[in-house]
Amino acid sequence: MTDSVQRHDVCIVGGGLAGLTLARDLGRRLPALDIAVVERSRFPVPEAAHKVGESTVEITSHYLARDLGLAEHLDREQLRKFGLRLFCRGDVPIARDVAAYDEIGPSAPLPIPTYQLDRGRFENHLARTWSGVGALHDGTTVRSIEVHRGAHRVVLRNPGEGRETTLRCRYLIDASGRRGFLRRSRGTARPARHRHHAVWFRLRGRVDVESLSTDGDWLSRCSGELPRCASTVHFTGPGYWLWLIPLASGATSVGLVFDPARVPLDEVRGRADLVRWLRLEHPLVAAELADGEALDHCVLQNYAVGNSQVFSEDGWATTGDASLFADPFYSPGGDFIALANTYVVDLIARGFPAERVDNYQRNYQAFFLNTMLLYRGQYAGFGDRRLIVAKTLWDYAFYWSILAKLFFSGRFTDLEFMRRNENLLQRAAALHARVQRLFRDQAANARRVGGEGRFFDHHAVPLFHELQLDLVEGDPGDDEKRLTRNVERLQAAATGVRCILGEDADGFAGRSLGQVPGFG
Repeated sequence: MTDSVQRHDVCIVGGGLAGLTLARDLGRRLPALDIAVVERSRFPVPEAAHKVGESTVEITSHYLARDLGLAEHLDREQLRKFGLRLFCRGDVPIARDVAAYDEIGPSAPLPIPTYQLDRGRFENHLARTWSGVGALHDGTTVRSIEVHRGAHRVVLRNPGEGRETTLRCRYLIDASGRRGFLRRSRGTARPARHRHHAVWFRLRGRVDVESLSTDGDWLSRCSGELPRCASTVHFTGPGYWLWLIPLASGATSVGLVFDPARVPLDEVRGRADLVRWLRLEHPLVAAELADGEALDHCVLQNYAVGNSQVFSEDGWATTGDASLFADPFYSPGGDFIALANTYVVDLIARGFPAERVDNYQRNYQAFFLNTMLLYRGQYAGFGDRRLIVAKTLWDYAFYWSILAKLFFSGRFTDLEFMRRNENLLQRAAALHARVQRLFRDQAANARRVGGEGRFFDHHAVPLFHELQLDLVEGDPGDDEKRLTRNVERLQAAATGVRCILGEDADGFAGRSLGQVPGFG
């Protein structure tokens, strides 16, 4: 029996990162709306050991800092990120000094700030600032959801009070995470053809990669503006990568993402299992993790999931993991939230017109496809430094020149701009697909290459600085010309990628990345 009925313009099912950022976005852009957020956890949630998805990249950081006005919180209460930093060994495990690894990453921060998020601290801040704006039903469970155009119905139960509440709303947004209420009830989940797993835990205290070296030259080759441990640190190998991410609460997030055909789940399922396995792969890291105090432990199998319908002209939509999920490498989860939320806000403002629903759905699925191409069939090559060097160069260049460019300039919701440039964007996507096919071919025949103490400095790549500065300084009236130039840059960059992977790969490996054709 329902004890009460409440009516709202918008009901957001899920008060995590996706749902709370959407609520904040709607509240800032459409302040007249009556919005309710439903969350099964009770706030405040724990810091550190709350959720993964702690590392942000440029689209996410721009969305949070600029679009949502959270720059002050990010700068004061979270940690600045020092880019992505990968360590590659050769055939022989490295047990004495991390300087013996090949290192791929920046020597100094690139222009656009990104952040490491303590998800518990961040979501507590979002919930606290939302509570004075709209309704927040935390500590409640969803009993049922009924979808009716213009009159959706959500039945909640508060376990502590033993009563039910019915929410009626014009617009319904599923931000329920991997539960994916709408995806499950409507049967729209689709296989992502990427059956990989992840295990992770949080340790109390900081795991500092610089403490694993006594080599003065290695310690001094970064600028010192930020410590290496502020990076999203990856130790890689055939079929896997291990992450180390610092959190503002003082803990360290540790996780292994892997292809079970290369790394059997039972060998790494438990924390003790993972440490035992790491003693063979990366003994320096294993020694750092063995005695730390674990705050949690999680296992997630087959994390990638597609979705055939993410928005509907009936006035419902999905965002975050309730929509779809690709892979945690490169930390794209926040980007999918940023884009989905941007689409949802615009659809609500316009009343979910069919033309925009169809266009946004098509473009969002294209974003997902271009992202999935980064991963399918490539994990086998993650122990090959040459592939990692070429891959990060290309993947960053494509991301900043196309995807980030469209988001920073607000063009994803500009249907006329997207139509005018459809052929150009298709050319870029086709080029991206060809390069990713090259990476897959390389991965299929990869050998373990690394462990030579070399440094591949992303900060030394002039193209990276040009693309990032264009994102923040570009003239909106010049977007089409800049986008055309970016596609031309990518065509030149594709030549450089082929050089790195070609016969003279070892020659390029010893030179500055700024000397690679197309990136200088």
